[in-house]
Amino acid sequence: MARLKIQTFPDVVLSQVAQPFERVEKDVRRLVDDMLETMYNAPGVGLAANQVGILKRILVVDTGFEMEDLPEDGSVPEGAEVVAGALISNKKPIVVINPEIVLKEAKIVFSEGCLSVPGFNAEVTRSDKIKIRYLDVDGVARELRAEGFQAVAFQHEIDHLDGKLFIDRLNPLKKKMVKRRLLEERKERDERGDDFPEPRQPRGSRRSKGL
Repeated sequence: MARLKIQTFPDVVLSQVAQPFERVEKDVRRLVDDMLETMYNAPGVGLAANQVGILKRILVVDTGFEMEDLPEDGSVPEGAEVVAGALISNKKPIVVINPEIVLKEAKIVFSEGCLSVPGFNAEVTRSDKIKIRYLDVDGVARELRAEGFQAVAFQHEIDHLDGKLFIDRLNPLKKKMVKRRLLEERKERDERGDDFPEPRQPRGSRRSKGL
């Protein structure tokens, strides 16, 4: 497995539409492994292929995994693993290829962030309950239902595959202001030669995760 570079706004690939898989070949598993490695290391609860520079309609989501600081004695409990200097447990990733949302119900407002829009959060209105048709890593057609935070995560990642960021769902004035600020921050980072700094995590707490 390898950690892939996460593209950040305004990288062009984030505004491009990903192409569907005509066939799901065995080598897709390597991409899935790399995407999961990248997502858990970020850490995030979802990752779309656009975010790592690949214009294919595939995403991974895991809204239930737990991430905590390592114990002082460095011990690793059974069922957990060390990722990016932290303990991760209860991993249950879902791999979705060629997703299609076929049902939407109710509405939910959720404060979203994004690994590709570092350092910014905003409230976004989405459907609270959804049904998705998709292919799994074996190319088998499946359906899943999601609600609440998990539904938000899937919709957020599918937006990526359609070339949309969550900030594109803000009202026009706020979107313009946010994009201007993000462009200025990106320019400053590029001039310094810095990547976006890792968020500081308080010792002894559960670590936060992004979309």
